Amino acid sequence: MNRLVDRTIEEFLRMTYGDDLVRVLADELALREGLPRDDLQGCGRQALALVAAQMAKSQAEMFEDIGAWLTRLEPIRRLLRFSGRDFRDFLLGLEELPGRAHLVLPHLAVPDLVITRRHGAIVITVRAEDRDWQPVLIGLLRGMADDYGALCLIDAEGPDIRVEIWEERFAEGRNFRLSSEVAAQGERA
Repeated sequence: MNRLVDRTIEEFLRMTYGDDLVRVLADELALREGLPRDDLQGCGRQALALVAAQMAKSQAEMFEDIGAWLTRLEPIRRLLRFSGRDFRDFLLGLEELPGRAHLVLPHLAVPDLVITRRHGAIVITVRAEDRDWQPVLIGLLRGMADDYGALCLIDAEGPDIRVEIWEERFAEGRNFRLSSEVAAQGERA
């Protein structure tokens, strides 16, 4: 499963910063480890750390960027949008996300998520040994808040993520339909 994580990091770097950067990173990491390499196989996190240093970002910020990037991939966005009719509904259904992910990727170690309400906020507790899951989820939440058009504050508090929704329909969210075929049938009816 580490290969899937490395491949995701590689695709994020490729789509965000370009093929040239990925080639340079692969060459640099190959020299460091003395292995022939034309991709970032087995070195995704190391490559991400190198880019983070070059961009003067923390590794957590880079993982947050990956989470936001995932929401721009249409198949993933569509799967996430099935989780709720609005952003609040989406958040309250996040406990089901690990189960849904296991249907598609049974070996992916998606952490358990516990959703609670505290003082007008929705709090998501990420139960994972790998601390990189939290910033990925924060990026994913920010991307989905934009997708739904919600104005909110999303902040890390220890192992928790606190989400305060200030306005559910602050901006026009991205259009969402079950499929283009279903939409076309509805227009003909």
